Amino acid sequence: MIDHTQRRVAAGTGGGFDVWTASAAEDGPNVVVLGGIHGDETQGVLAAGRLAIDETRLTRGSVAIVPICHEAAFSADSRTSAIDGGNLARVFPGDSSGSATAQIAHHLFTEVLSGADLLIDLHTSGQDYDMPFLAGYQADTITADSLAKQAASAFGAQFLWRHPGRTEGRSVSVVDQAVYVECPGGGPVSPASVDAYVTGVRRVLAMMDMVTGAPPEPATAPIDVTGGGDLDRDMISVRHEGQFLTDLAGGAQVEAGQLLGTVVATGGQVLEEVRAPDDAWVMAVKRRPPVVRDDLVVCLATADG
Repeated sequence: MIDHTQRRVAAGTGGGFDVWTASAAEDGPNVVVLGGIHGDETQGVLAAGRLAIDETRLTRGSVAIVPICHEAAFSADSRTSAIDGGNLARVFPGDSSGSATAQIAHHLFTEVLSGADLLIDLHTSGQDYDMPFLAGYQADTITADSLAKQAASAFGAQFLWRHPGRTEGRSVSVVDQAVYVECPGGGPVSPASVDAYVTGVRRVLAMMDMVTGAPPEPATAPIDVTGGGDLDRDMISVRHEGQFLTDLAGGAQVEAGQLLGTVVATGGQVLEEVRAPDDAWVMAVKRRPPVVRDDLVVCLATADG
């Protein structure tokens, strides 16, 4: 953002992170944009980096942007820390005397997220999953209106994913109004996907009357779905060790009973079939074939409302 300032936050053994801030003369909402919570999710880092030096002028309120939250994971091109193996997306609000990853979460929470009126957390599917372009938010009912729901709707993603309840440890669990986004990742980075993230954040700021000149509206309305979004918990698991074979892609629509994939032995013998329990949309599917018992392979969401 124009008239921005940059500061370095030290975070103990976890290293630290850079924060870019911009404020308008008129009071208004405080919006936080995060990239690089997971180190192998490049689009969010690039989009947040572009937004940090954007020439758009704020008309009211303030914006704080952290392009790379987890520098140790980003340097290793890894979902988790190269220092302690920690997953930054599972330890918020953190611990000032905890592990390296917990210390980063603590400083992000106390020095950036505290007092935020809205959090926009830019993720991608990373190396492990295939996911569609989606915006997720937390609300117990579809009729509940909130700034988070409005922001998720304004972002312009293909799917609008409502999560009942709250998953502890995630960045979106420590800010009352929060939205996160995902898109296909883990391979070559499409410039269009980075552009979509930058445009999405600008749409949200325009919706909140913080900037002028909103980007064009998306060509199609989002698909409303609901379900748990924790990829460490809210997925279908397998019962056998082997290779998981599937033709699914993130965003696919499936019917109850449809074959989602099979677990096979190296000789080709089918050890297990994985089928859809309901009519649903595929929000995540495991990208890499090797699996062991209880590995999570497919995350589904049902139509909302």
